[in-house]
Amino acid sequence: MRQILVVRLYTSTKYRHNFQKLVDRVKEVGGNVAISDFEILPTMDPEVVNSAYCGVVLSATEALYTRTADRARFISFIQFLPKITVPVLGVCGGHEALALAHGGNVMKAPEPVQGFRTVALEDKDTLLAGLPAKIKVMQSHREQVKQLPPKFVRIATSTYTENEGMRHEERPMYGVQFHPEKWNESNPAGRRILENFVQRIAT
Repeated sequence: MRQILVVRLYTSTKYRHNFQKLVDRVKEVGGNVAISDFEILPTMDPEVVNSAYCGVVLSATEALYTRTADRARFISFIQFLPKITVPVLGVCGGHEALALAHGGNVMKAPEPVQGFRTVALEDKDTLLAGLPAKIKVMQSHREQVKQLPPKFVRIATSTYTENEGMRHEERPMYGVQFHPEKWNESNPAGRRILENFVQRIAT
């Protein structure tokens, strides 16, 4: 099984069930999961992270990067992210952190986005392989990536969030604004996305 490091970005134990859902789903699609925390990860040797794991998944967070106090807590973590050379998938707040780490911009969304919503796929690259042109995925965010980082391209969009997904042009780095781990039988696209990352990208 592929060794996947899942990094907790939640700052409160109140959201432990959300994080556990992500961990369980990564395991379900074939990942052998290790867990770290956004405050612990920057204390690790990047070479150890890059040699020990096939891929890294960054969780969502209830923190807001547009809030000064919250942003300050993530500075070391955001500065550490560019040192990771193995494949990375950022989910919701992890997507936003990945964008910030590589020179993008995050802004408050016009209004909170919640529930299963339709997302249009623009680039059927490896992460989105095998999916139709439009999918329904779970949304739960109050911020969004407004400006993509240099060398990143948009791979998904929606009527309420311009940058629903992104990938680096040269490196295996991906971010999705939605929550692929919260799939269900009626809306299974999230499972395929996690499968693609764990089984096809994190090699």
